[in-house]
Formats: sequence, C-alpha cells, structure tokens
Amino acid sequence: MKYICAIILSVFLLSSKLVAQNSSSQNDTTIIDYNKLHSPKKATWMSVAVPGLGQIYNKKYWKVPIIYGLFGTFGYLSGQYNKNYLEYRQHYKDRLEGLTQQKEEGEYWEVLTTDQLKQEMKRWERNRNFNYIGIFLTYIANIIDASVDAYFFYYDISDDLSMKIEPSVKAYSFNNLQYNNANNFGTIGLSVKFSIK
Repeated sequence: MKYICAIILSVFLLSSKLVAQNSSSQNDTTIIDYNKLHSPKKATWMSVAVPGLGQIYNKKYWKVPIIYGLFGTFGYLSGQYNKNYLEYRQHYKDRLEGLTQQKEEGEYWEVLTTDQLKQEMKRWERNRNFNYIGIFLTYIANIIDASVDAYFFYYDISDDLSMKIEPSVKAYSFNNLQYNNANNFGTIGLSVKFSIK
C-alpha cells in the first residue's frame, strides 16, 4: 500500500510540474505572438509611407479624418497664401520697374506705397511658410502617434482602477540591527497603492 501511495503521489507531482511548464511555455509563446502580430515598426513605416495608414493598422480609425483634415486645412491655406504672395510679389516687381498695369476699380494694392506693398508680400509669404511647417508637423505627429499607439496596442487599460491608502511604519536601526534600544528610530507615513481589478 505504501508503494501505491508513493507512485500515485509521484505521478501527481510530476503531472503538476508538467502542467506548470506547459502553461509557462504557452505564456512565452503568447508574448512572442503578440510581438509578431502587432509590430510598432510596421505601424511606423506604414505612417511614413501613407499618413493615416499606421492609425488604421492600430485600429484607431477615428484619427484618420483628423489627420487628413489638418493636411487639407494647412494645404488649402498655404495655397491661398501662396497665391496672394505671388500676386503681391508681381505688383512689387512691377512697381520697382515702373510698369503700369490695367487697374480695376477697388484694387487694394494700388493704394499701397512701395514699402507697404513689400510688407504685404512678406506677410503672405510668412503665413504660407507657417502653413508649410504645419503640414510637416502634422506628418511627424502622425508617425509618432502611430508608433506610440502600436507600442501600447496590447496594454490593458481597465476601467476599474482602485486606490488604497493605509498608514505605514518603517523602523530603522544602526548597523542593520532591529531590536529595541536607544539607536533605533522609525518613520510614520501613508502608503498609497493602485491596483487594477
């Protein structure tokens, strides 16, 4: 009877050890599979190639209209500002060369002095350049956003976050000796713990 109990016990312990090894190996393959399934590098390069494609890859579809809305706004404004800049530059050049143009009634540029015409030209150029910078920054933000979202793709954000506050007492002693004598001292404080359920 002793031998049968010993055999059953050893079989039970061996099988529990094998189950524990299998579960740990499954967890390892799950982590590797996650990295293979969703790659931050892939999301980044997709956004570099086509803005918004990394967001689609990350399943953040609502960000794509924002990205293209910013591109469209900056693109439209830079086009309008460039048109005005070219127009005022041409009027400025003509004024410097002494050329006269057919003036339509109510043209704004005709009442400006040469210096004011130059200032207007520079103002439209500056506004156009700021919108070019806006296009560039939108493109860079699109790449950074896709990369960060991909890194946190499997990060668990639970709605149930709890906080526990409790008093804590920590004892200190000289020479790492923890017994009650005159050399011992302690601190009293609060301990704050966050946990996700």
